[in-house]
Amino acid sequence: MAEGTEVEDRVDLDDDNYMEEMDDDVEEQIEDGIEGGGDENVEEEYEDPKAGGSGEDQLLEVDESHIANEPLKDEENPTASIDEDEKEKHAQLLALPPHGSEIFIGGLPREALEEDLRDLCEPIGEVLEVRLMKNRDSGESKGYAFISFKTKEIAQKAIEELHSKEFKGRTIRCSLSESKHRLFIGNVPKSWTDDEFRKIIEEIGPGAENIELIKDPQNPSRNRGFAFVEYYNNACADYGRQKMSSSNFKLDGNTPTVSWADPKSTSDHSAAAQVKALYVKNIPENTTTEQLKELFQRHGEVTKVVMPPAKSGQSKRDFGFIHFAERSSALKAVKDTEKHEIDGTFLTPRLSEILNEGQDYARWG
Repeated sequence: MAEGTEVEDRVDLDDDNYMEEMDDDVEEQIEDGIEGGGDENVEEEYEDPKAGGSGEDQLLEVDESHIANEPLKDEENPTASIDEDEKEKHAQLLALPPHGSEIFIGGLPREALEEDLRDLCEPIGEVLEVRLMKNRDSGESKGYAFISFKTKEIAQKAIEELHSKEFKGRTIRCSLSESKHRLFIGNVPKSWTDDEFRKIIEEIGPGAENIELIKDPQNPSRNRGFAFVEYYNNACADYGRQKMSSSNFKLDGNTPTVSWADPKSTSDHSAAAQVKALYVKNIPENTTTEQLKELFQRHGEVTKVVMPPAKSGQSKRDFGFIHFAERSSALKAVKDTEKHEIDGTFLTPRLSEILNEGQDYARWG
């Protein structure tokens, strides 16, 4: 089945809420302790009812000597409890089906129930979950569903058997689910080695199967400041994404940019495939950021406009950066048919190499 056909099928099914539904599913999978810190029940204080009076100092001295020679019990060692909680969460994430074991079924009749889909799929192999997508307001079926099997092999077999099959008077369409399991990580310290980066990723959470720190072709001893991490399944990837998106998380002082990466099967899975910004030249001297935003937002939502300050002793720079919410907007803006003019001057936009907020804009001068 062609990939383009699958995309068209999903558009026909009115599945604009597809990724929103997927996010909800991930939240359901990792709730009840998978996502939280897990230490709210740890006792931080311990009171000894026997301590006190004139002999308190002597009692404390004896206890310290005892502690120095024997390990703390679990209930007296909060760190040990936290570690156990983390191990349990990781085990729960890894117990979920691997990426590639979930299929998409479209073209379903509106009256089809989850029980009907389970009956349809169980003869093929063990079914772990059936999710029939429904309208949140009306509760009516959207005409498509996701089926999780125990293995990737069973899922592939189901696609072969179910695609174009007649089901309750309708011809259904079946393909591999596009659940995301690959992250793009920007603003990585360029001096880091593969081993240093791998150590951090593996400490964050489980399931990192392929860690790709992109090397600088001009200087093999350094990286280009970004990486891709492919996980065992969507739940593991989302767990890592949320951990690294925390305001307290740093990479040797750098705040990383963490987002879902395009599938590795695309023709260009390098950093260029993640760029959503434009580098714009020939900007007239008195142009404001508001003017640039108004000019370019016809292509899509503009999230940020950056005009680097001039160097000492120089006039204002004639270039800037336009950040879009979607890559498709940036691609549209650089088409040959698109013209951008301010006060009779034509601007020259092209795709930028800016991949994160912490990158040095001045180097473009």
